Amino acid sequence: MSSEVLAHAPGVHTPGADEALGTPAPGEARAEAQARARQAARIPADRPARVVIVGAGLMGDWWAREVVDSPVAELVGIADLVDGAPQRVIAGCGAADPGSIAVGADGVDLALEVGADILINPTVPVAHHPVTVRALHAGIPVLGEKPVTETLPEAISLVAHAEITGVPFMVSQSRRFFPQVRQLRQFVADHGPTAITSAFFSLFEEHEGYRRHQLHPMLRDMGIHAFDTARYVLGTDPVAVTARGARPEWSVYDHDATVTATFEMSDGSLFVYNGTWNARGATTWWNSEWRIGAQHGTATWDGSGLPVLTTADEEETARLQAWIADQPAPDSQPDQIAASLIEFVTALREARTPMCEVHENLLSFAMVEAAVAAVDHGTRIEIDPLLGEAKEQAIAAETHPEARALMQSWTSMRDVLDAWQEAQG
Repeated sequence: MSSEVLAHAPGVHTPGADEALGTPAPGEARAEAQARARQAARIPADRPARVVIVGAGLMGDWWAREVVDSPVAELVGIADLVDGAPQRVIAGCGAADPGSIAVGADGVDLALEVGADILINPTVPVAHHPVTVRALHAGIPVLGEKPVTETLPEAISLVAHAEITGVPFMVSQSRRFFPQVRQLRQFVADHGPTAITSAFFSLFEEHEGYRRHQLHPMLRDMGIHAFDTARYVLGTDPVAVTARGARPEWSVYDHDATVTATFEMSDGSLFVYNGTWNARGATTWWNSEWRIGAQHGTATWDGSGLPVLTTADEEETARLQAWIADQPAPDSQPDQIAASLIEFVTALREARTPMCEVHENLLSFAMVEAAVAAVDHGTRIEIDPLLGEAKEQAIAAETHPEARALMQSWTSMRDVLDAWQEAQG
């Protein structure tokens, strides 16, 4: 996949980000600036959102086709450092007027030039932080691809930049938008709490590109989907993890594309993930196969069809089966990145926080990095100490003085996320 790798933002502030009305406390001033930024980013309801995509690789190509087909957006530009890459994506995206789509090497510059409402960032992970920081400080809302960025300290830095600019930043955790996932979430809400949940993923894939050389490609490329889905469905957050990785002799990957991880969750339940790109036959869907064992029932999902919901009570089980049968067919509703795009545009139109905003995404990404650490060290890893260490690393690496000062003021990342959640109502 080709990419755009940009330097860190030089410290340009969104207009009004440092202004204070009277002499409010720093937190109050920041909240006021964030509210102004959300209003400034608001998209009128009478036209589609103008979108620039930065990164013309495989994911950029997929995003381009989805934007062209979307009822809420129009593609106005594609940027990439590789000559000819944007033109290749434009030629294959199905646009009615390919000549009207601008191209460039710098995604943020191009977005400003064409007056884009949104920057979609499906660059390679190493480019996520610099591109997103620069866009946020330019006042451009960002819809990023998973993972949020390359490292946990960089992810924490992006939380800080999102707070000081107030510019919306959503990470496309697209599994949340499958209707079956929302049905499982409702089942858990009605029949939980859970005791144990498992997700099993098995597809024989020999990916080309950066994944072949990436450290822990299964955890970082696929685990994030299941981890975020588990948090969303179960309504719990991670506390600690143990994990093991394996690299069979026939694997084309430099590192472990087979992994098992067991998470201890905040409600005392367990979440177990097994994933591999190395096993042939009996493949799962990309969504994994799920089994959720709760106090008042058990749910299974093959990752594609309808969930199977059961309880010890025959009448309740029949009611659940009837409820599932009455739901719209899964393929009749937008899902995956098409639904992510609809959610982001809708949130911008309504000046509200989108689902999967960077604060909400941080613990899902922390699950990945905790599992990576557990594999590397062969020991149980607790999430909060990992976040604390990453915060200190983020402060040490931060070049933007206001972002650095904000992170220095944080007592813990849990406190930051709790405060953000409380502010959402």
